[in-house]
Amino acid sequence: MAGAGQGVSVAPHLLRPAWFEIDLDAVAENLRSVRRLVGAGRRIFAVVKAGGYGFGTLEMAEVFAVHGADALAFADLGDAIWARRQGVSLPILVFPSALPGAAPEVIAHGLIPTLTDLDQAHAYADAARGPCEVFVKVDTGLQRLGVAAEQAVEVIEAIARLSPLRLGGVCTHLHAPPGADPAYINWQFGRFTSVLEGLAGAGVEVPVRLAASSPLVMQHRHTYLNAVDPGSMLYGVPQSFATPPEVPLRPAFRALKARLISVKEVAPRERFAAEAPFPVPAPVRLGVIPLGTADGLGRLHDGRVLVQGRAVPILASPSLEHTRVDLTAVPDARVGDEVVVIGRQGDAEITPAAVAARHGLAPHQIALAVGERVARVYCSGERAVLVRTRLGTAAGEPA
Repeated sequence: MAGAGQGVSVAPHLLRPAWFEIDLDAVAENLRSVRRLVGAGRRIFAVVKAGGYGFGTLEMAEVFAVHGADALAFADLGDAIWARRQGVSLPILVFPSALPGAAPEVIAHGLIPTLTDLDQAHAYADAARGPCEVFVKVDTGLQRLGVAAEQAVEVIEAIARLSPLRLGGVCTHLHAPPGADPAYINWQFGRFTSVLEGLAGAGVEVPVRLAASSPLVMQHRHTYLNAVDPGSMLYGVPQSFATPPEVPLRPAFRALKARLISVKEVAPRERFAAEAPFPVPAPVRLGVIPLGTADGLGRLHDGRVLVQGRAVPILASPSLEHTRVDLTAVPDARVGDEVVVIGRQGDAEITPAAVAARHGLAPHQIALAVGERVARVYCSGERAVLVRTRLGTAAGEPA
């Protein structure tokens, strides 16, 4: 059954045969779905936080830029600066993440800071040598970052008066846990729109009004205003909704794979049998893959893997660098065969959702758990268009 594996081919010179396949077409289609939902007249700030939710900061930023995002939103200032230095030219909004002393760097790289108080505003006003666009965040109920809704009109008015600052927008992040009562969403949204109304009454122009993150884009159209900032939905991360969403999402997580680097027969032993890494009551055909807990595999397996289209059990717990698998049911498995930890092989599949459920993880944590040492293989159709390892990047190969 050597032909049971499917998917893209991986460059044979991959020094460590373990890789994470990421579907660029899925990310692009999810962005197009957002556009269909919100319409052409609203701005889309595509969120690239947490290293693009684990799928790659620069790679995700470039997909969004090519496929119609109006701007990007980063939660990590260092990532935003790096993306800018790598040539990303879209407007970049930086969510609150740094001290006021970072103002010169933010300004030097043409980034748009999100302010949460007057002290930050004064730091940017002092650092700016010309017009400096800023956003202000309002805390409407998440109780994390932002100007308290009750003080927001007064604070934002003061910021808007500071020269040379230019108020580019006002944003919030609504608390929208799975299954949230719509009345709770509406209460928060009402607090935000009250701030906007207060600013309008005070003569403060707010060009961008931003409140709708992924759960709201999917199921609360009235929160769109004139801009949205989707995050997890762009990567096809499953959401929990009271009713099915209007558009299907395609997962960016395509597969986590490795190749067998060792295959051998293990005979039962009598001496010190109780101290063995795993019970061997009968002969076992043992395989080893170069993925271990240092790569996140402690939380990234379903207790089995796929080899030649068959599910076979993991033996014992993954070790730091390697994981043992039981190949007894696959007698013709050989060194170099593909092993699927998460993904599809033939008619068999191990889903990210199954892995998340086994380890009590939120769906978005699966990609984030894949260690940095694991090569990233970016796929379009049946082609690997880019392979990124710690040694750099290279073009992929056709399947």
